[in-house]
Amino acid sequence: MFQISNFILVADVSAAAANNSAVGMIGSFIAAALLIVIPASAFLIFVSQKDSLDRTSAAGRR
Repeated sequence: MFQISNFILVADVSAAAANNSAVGMIGSFIAAALLIVIPASAFLIFVSQKDSLDRTSAAGRR
């Protein structure tokens, strides 16, 4: 483990490069949430509610 951390310190990565990388990673997480997670969650909630209503109305018709 020490060799890996020593390699990172010796690599001499600039603070600006590390900052840009971190900002890019956070931006990717936000984009993924907006493009994938939120629409998928909304769709699953919609389908779940619709299925619940269908089962309720089907039970009332018996």
